[in-house]
Amino acid sequence: MDLTSFKVQHPALCDAARMQALGAHEPAPGAREFDLSPEKLESFSIAAPKDPGTLPGMLKEGPEAVAYYVSFRTDPDRFGTYLREAGVKALKEEYHRIIWRDLGKYADKPIEDVADRIEYTLVLDYLLTHVRFHYLVDAIAATREMADGRPRYLPYLEWRVAASRKPPTTPNEVVDLEEALANLEAFKNFINPTYCDAIARLMQGRLDERNVQEWQAFFVGARWGTEVANAISRQPPGFRDFTKFLNRTTSVGAYSYVRVKYSYNKDAQDRALKTLSLRIDGVEPPSDLASAPNHFTLEPPPHRVYLVG
Repeated sequence: MDLTSFKVQHPALCDAARMQALGAHEPAPGAREFDLSPEKLESFSIAAPKDPGTLPGMLKEGPEAVAYYVSFRTDPDRFGTYLREAGVKALKEEYHRIIWRDLGKYADKPIEDVADRIEYTLVLDYLLTHVRFHYLVDAIAATREMADGRPRYLPYLEWRVAASRKPPTTPNEVVDLEEALANLEAFKNFINPTYCDAIARLMQGRLDERNVQEWQAFFVGARWGTEVANAISRQPPGFRDFTKFLNRTTSVGAYSYVRVKYSYNKDAQDRALKTLSLRIDGVEPPSDLASAPNHFTLEPPPHRVYLVG
């Protein structure tokens, strides 16, 4: 599947003006392609100062304040994920604050280099996974459109924008399902024991073993996931609703502190993905989704990532 030729082959499905009116992004001038090879990521850092407006911006726009998707329908030569460097730096420093609040006292040796690597990894994984979900929605719609010629993506965007402007009618209603699922997909790593253990293991050999165990307890024990969930819960409606597709448990710890823990709920995510699949097809989801299709098994072709700033 070559999506770079989609606009030429299906111009009627790629109305740039209509898409921009519905919130589609354009490539940023001067953006540079980001090399995601392991060697480059190993030493990746941003020297520029952070943008102090990033965190307030995320309260209004979610991760799109830092990272956004440009569609192959509007710019087939420069479509992909765009990362604002100053925003990445700001989110990295916020992650540093959260981690060091719990683990700073266990850093008994200089570990700035490893800490930077961990924090940039967490930030990039969150942002790139979130934006990739938007690309996946676009690619699914394009695949369906190529199969039968029926427009899907633009009508879906119109429905999505209209739905997001309406207040929820029930406590469980999600006003922007795509953003909720994008945040869910990005968040899942942070409660994945294998992923979190790999993050914590970067401290092995750099700290005393007892302190390494504290890092493992923080990440593998899901305290990190809870901290990130709390941060995302301040994002706009839709974005923050990803927790509706997770299991949530509480326990009372020392000093009557209530601890919240999230875990993966595959059934809830599958139902949400089936619902979104039907929405992309322009179909009203039935109450029983047992026989509904799930189009999110598609593996789209790779796309580029760009740095802005």
